[in-house]
Amino acid sequence: MALGGGKVECAELVHFDFTTQPMGLWNGGGILRTNDARLWSGLGTLGSMSGIEQAVNGEAPESAFTLSGIDADVLRLSRQEFEPECKGRIVRVLIQFFGIDDPADPGNQRPLDNPFPIHASRILGATFTVDQENGERAVTLSGESLFSLRSRPKYAMYTDRDQQRRFPGDKGFEFVQAIVNKVLTWPDY
Repeated sequence: MALGGGKVECAELVHFDFTTQPMGLWNGGGILRTNDARLWSGLGTLGSMSGIEQAVNGEAPESAFTLSGIDADVLRLSRQEFEPECKGRIVRVLIQFFGIDDPADPGNQRPLDNPFPIHASRILGATFTVDQENGERAVTLSGESLFSLRSRPKYAMYTDRDQQRRFPGDKGFEFVQAIVNKVLTWPDY
C-alpha cells in the first residue's frame, strides 16, 4: 500500500563490524532508527562509497568506503588502530526504504520495512590522505567481496599433488593434467 503512494525513497546504510565497537552509518543527517530497532549515525556528505557491485564470473570487485573532512587526531587514531580494529573485519551495505509519512515531521519519512542487505566485503587495507592545497584529510577503507576465491581451497590448487597432501590415497584429481584443454563430446551417440 505504501508503494502505491506518492513517494518512496531509499537510503544507504553501512555497518562496520569493528573489533571493539561495531558502527552503523547512513547517508542522511542525524540518527536513524530502523524498524529492527538499530541506530544509524548520519554522515551527510562526509562519507562516500564506491565499487558496490555484484561479483560476476569469479571476479572480486574492490569496494571503497571514504570518510572525509576529519581532523588530525582522527587521522592519527585511524592509522594506529587500523590493524587491530579494522583489518579482516566485515563491512555490510544495506538499503532502507522510506515511504510512511511522519505527521510530526512532514519533511522526514519513517522506514517502510527492515533494512535490506545488498553487499558484504572484508576490509583489506586503508589509505590515509591529506590534501596539500586545502589540508582536507580523509580515510578510505578498501574491501574485497566475500565471494572472492570462495571455490578455491586455501593456499592450494586443484592438482593431484595438493590433493594427495591433504587426503593421501585420494584419486579425485589423478587425471586432472590429462584432461586440461581436452574437448569431450557429450553425449556421444
